[in-house]
Amino acid sequence: MGYVEENTRELIFKAEDITCSSCAADMEKILQEKEGIINAAVNFADETVCVRYNPQKLDRKEVFLAVRKLGYKIKIIGEK
Repeated sequence: MGYVEENTRELIFKAEDITCSSCAADMEKILQEKEGIINAAVNFADETVCVRYNPQKLDRKEVFLAVRKLGYKIKIIGEK
């Protein structure tokens, strides 16, 4: 995810134990259904999750909790 729209933020997480591409696709779908999340991209091979969100609708902590609520241990590794 290179280009970041104005008034959006991007968080990148390391998520442990994403075991397959189906799990990654399910995680993307669930996250993208949350109000305020514009896009979610999950790479199960390197266990990363990139979430682009609107900070006027959702704050950083809520994004973190939305990812964590899916049952994965996560750690923020980047923010734009």
